[in-house]
Amino acid sequence: MFRKIDRWGSVETTALHPYALPKLLARRLALAGIKPAGRERLSLHGLRAGFITEAYKAGARDEAIMEHSRHHDIRTMRGYVRRAKLVGESPAALVGL
Repeated sequence: MFRKIDRWGSVETTALHPYALPKLLARRLALAGIKPAGRERLSLHGLRAGFITEAYKAGARDEAIMEHSRHHDIRTMRGYVRRAKLVGESPAALVGL
């Protein structure tokens, strides 16, 4: 899925090694000056879960999130939603009670 691109824009035919992606993330975070606080760490999986959680909080439809994240099973996609971050999830509050 991911391919190596050299500085002249040539795309190689072989895929990147899976271990290359965390290194790319670390390099980009360093370039952006982003440093996790304390024992917190940033990971590709965490970014995916964070995106899905934020989309869910913003009211995005399950189908739209699944299309973007390429999930085929709603149970799998919803497993990424970080419930602890969903404040105000009370069904009574949602209907104004």
